[in-house]
Amino acid sequence: MADYYTPAQLAVKLGISEARIAELESKGVLDAKLKNGKLFFSSRQAHDLHVALRLARKQRVSLERALERVEEMHLCQAIGC
Repeated sequence: MADYYTPAQLAVKLGISEARIAELESKGVLDAKLKNGKLFFSSRQAHDLHVALRLARKQRVSLERALERVEEMHLCQAIGC
């Protein structure tokens, strides 16, 4: 897995549109980093978005809600729920 993905690379990898990625970034759901004038997403964000996409489809919830659940899972693992 790459360390960082451009929005275009992430869109291809996950099978979603760049517009959807931009929408999630503008809502603050994804946090792009600016390097050399280009936006990049970390491999962790790519993984979390992949898990959230599968969760959203399986549980029939919004992608934003699925991303919240993925974040809750990370927090729970960190504090030992």
